[in-house]
Amino acid sequence: MHLTRLTSALLLVGLVSLPTARAQAASCVVNPQDLSLGRYDPLSDLPQDAVGSVTVKCDAAVAFVVALGPGNGSYAARKMNGGGQTLLYNLFLDPNHLTVWGDGSGGSGSVSRSSTGEVLPIYGRAPGGQSQLKPGMYSDTITVTVTY
Repeated sequence: MHLTRLTSALLLVGLVSLPTARAQAASCVVNPQDLSLGRYDPLSDLPQDAVGSVTVKCDAAVAFVVALGPGNGSYAARKMNGGGQTLLYNLFLDPNHLTVWGDGSGGSGSVSRSSTGEVLPIYGRAPGGQSQLKPGMYSDTITVTVTY
């Protein structure tokens, strides 16, 4: 699964006490790391877990929100495609896989921070028991949006 990046920015308006000075908005860069679930065993009832990350670095302390798109599926069930088949999986905010990482819609959550940046872990999980799957490569592309 490859994470691509898309940075969306909201214009921040600031007031400066000097009449000739101009406020500059912070600039942030997002760097997602690929997350690989490795070899999935379709005969196992156990889930397949993996951890990836998204790094956000800003040139000044700023409030930002990191959202993930649904990819090929929805926030309820993301889908990796390969060889005409679909592997169900999801991405989570927490290591207990309780909150789906999305954009805040459909029961998903996003990450809000105020800093110069952070490395944010992404917890991936493919449920066990997807016995219909044939061997092959499965992938999905997720859009990462940072709003600041």
